Amino acid sequence: MKNVRMGNARTKEIATLLLEAKAHGRMIERPGSGLDRFELKDGYTVYAEVDARLRQEGFVPAGRKLGFTNKATWREFDLATPIWAYVYDRTLNFADRRLLEIAVSGLVAPRIEPEVVLKLKAIPDVRDDTAGMVDAIEWVAIGFEIVDCHFADWQFTAAEIIADFGAHSRLIVGEPLKVDERSRPALTRTLEELTVSLRCDSSLIDTGVGSNALGGPLNTLGFLMDALDAQDWAEDLRTGEVITTGTLTEIPYIHPGECWTVEVRGMDLNPLSIQLL
Repeated sequence: MKNVRMGNARTKEIATLLLEAKAHGRMIERPGSGLDRFELKDGYTVYAEVDARLRQEGFVPAGRKLGFTNKATWREFDLATPIWAYVYDRTLNFADRRLLEIAVSGLVAPRIEPEVVLKLKAIPDVRDDTAGMVDAIEWVAIGFEIVDCHFADWQFTAAEIIADFGAHSRLIVGEPLKVDERSRPALTRTLEELTVSLRCDSSLIDTGVGSNALGGPLNTLGFLMDALDAQDWAEDLRTGEVITTGTLTEIPYIHPGECWTVEVRGMDLNPLSIQLL
């Protein structure tokens, strides 16, 4: 196959292939195959087309996901930057104290990420100082992001996984903890120092700390706002958005029949458990 460069027709072709792969739960060839270059801007160009078509199908953006903010995951995927993508009303679930059932049998190779989730009550006006971001947070929760990849063996470049829905499949948000005036002054440090334990059934799989997300979950907002500034097609942050800030642990594969639980220490967040179908 002769190498070609990205163009509008190729963008639409890759977007179609990805949407079909997601709809049918199958793998496809990596988007960079057969191209001279497939860079970050190309990945976001394809993702913009994917996003536009999802909206045509009735998907409504409800927030954003940050991916690969845990630099320990970069070694596995040979990455050097975080990424972002939209969370939609159809991919967002709020759990209560009951065990929530989540279907994953139609996904290709799902994995799970325990993450700190933030809800915006305002748009941060200071992005290089986390103290200036604290006042923008309405609540904090622990969540699970279920991620998926439509390329063989989870092999991709940063640009390719951006195009592939940012790996986003589903976000499950645990019981929120409202940020009040008493907790607000220490919020940055609390989020950096909280620890999580990730369990599958009765087995401990991994532990993590809040600082694994770019040094602290609030730091990820600065990255996101800078990224949005550089992308003409992307909408600015809006009040009410739910932001998931990236995995705090390794990213294990998951399978139907398993029960996954994340427990938090250092912040008054209830455990979150999901049963996979």
